[in-house]
Amino acid sequence: MYNQANQVMRLRLSTLFLSGVLLACTNDSNGDSSQVQSIESEWVCDINNPILRDLIPAENYQVASDGHVFYDDNGQLRMVYSGDNEGKVAIKLANGTAINQWEIEKTLISAPNNNGLDVSKETPFYRKAKNGKHQIFYIGYDDEIAYQSQIYLAESDQVDGAYTQINAPVIPRGEMAGKPVYLITSPSIVKHEGLLHMVFIGWDNSPAEVTEIWIIEATSSDDGYTWSDFQLVDTPIGAEGQITKTPDGGYVAVRTGEFGSDEAIFYATSDHPFGPWDVSETPILTKDGSILERDEIIAAQITFNEQTQEEYLFYTGANQETGWWMMLATRMP
Repeated sequence: MYNQANQVMRLRLSTLFLSGVLLACTNDSNGDSSQVQSIESEWVCDINNPILRDLIPAENYQVASDGHVFYDDNGQLRMVYSGDNEGKVAIKLANGTAINQWEIEKTLISAPNNNGLDVSKETPFYRKAKNGKHQIFYIGYDDEIAYQSQIYLAESDQVDGAYTQINAPVIPRGEMAGKPVYLITSPSIVKHEGLLHMVFIGWDNSPAEVTEIWIIEATSSDDGYTWSDFQLVDTPIGAEGQITKTPDGGYVAVRTGEFGSDEAIFYATSDHPFGPWDVSETPILTKDGSILERDEIIAAQITFNEQTQEEYLFYTGANQETGWWMMLATRMP
C-alpha cells in the first residue's frame, strides 16, 4: 500500500531539514499558532489553505505534493503534482477555478514505462515544446528503498493527456559535472537565449545514507529530448525548490532551508538561470507549527499571474501522521 511509499517520501524530505515554529500562516481550526513568533514578510498565506487535498480513503491519508502550477493555452490554471494512484506515487492533474480554488482532474502518468524503471513518479514539471507537444519532466524510480531516481519525460498532444512515456531517462543517474550522482530530484526548466536550462539536485547516496547534495545545471537545444553541458551551479533551489522566469525576463529561485532552529522558504533573484544570485538572508515564509505545517514546508514554486503579474508562492505543508497538501501564499503589492 501507499504507506511504504510514504515512508520513503518522509525520509527523502526529512533528511535535509530541521523543524521549529516561527510565522503563522494558516487558519486551520485544529492548529494553534498563538505561540508563533512572526517575522516581517511581504507574503500573506491564503485563508483557504490547504488549496488542494487528495485523500487516499483506504488509508485515511492525504497526498498532494511537489506542485507545478502553470497557465495553459486558454489561460486556464493547471497544476501537476505528486499524488497516489493504487498505492504508488504518480503524476496527477488539478484544475484551478481561481488561484486558491482547485479540483482534482485525473491521474496523468501512473503505469511504468516499457523498461519498468519509473514505477514511482514524483516532482513533475510541465512545459510546452516548440513542436506543440505538452511535456512533463519527472523523477522516476523502481524501488522505494534504493530510490535510484532519474529524470524522465512524457509527452502528449493535449495538456490533459494521454501521455506517452519515453523509456530511457532523459537524464540518467551516474557521473555528471564531476560528481557521482546516485539519485536526482527537483527538476525545473527555463529558457534563456534560445537554450533550455534545467536545474536539479543530485544526491551522493540513498535518502538514508546521503552525505552531500549538489545543484546541477544542464542545457538542451532540442526541446528537452537530450541534455548536455552538465555543470555545478549555485542556483538556490536546494532542498526541494524550483526556478521560474519572471515577466521582465529575470529569474527567481525558491528553496527550503534552515532559519535558526527552524525550516523556512527563501527567495533569490538573478538575471541568469545560474547566477550570480541576489539571495535574501531573511526567509519569505517560515513553518508555522499548526497542524498543516507541523513537520515540513517544502517543494516551493513561484507562479506569476499572466494578466496582473501578481506573484504566488505554492508549496507543500506536511503533517506526517495525516498527509501532505498544497498551500498558497501571495506577495502583497
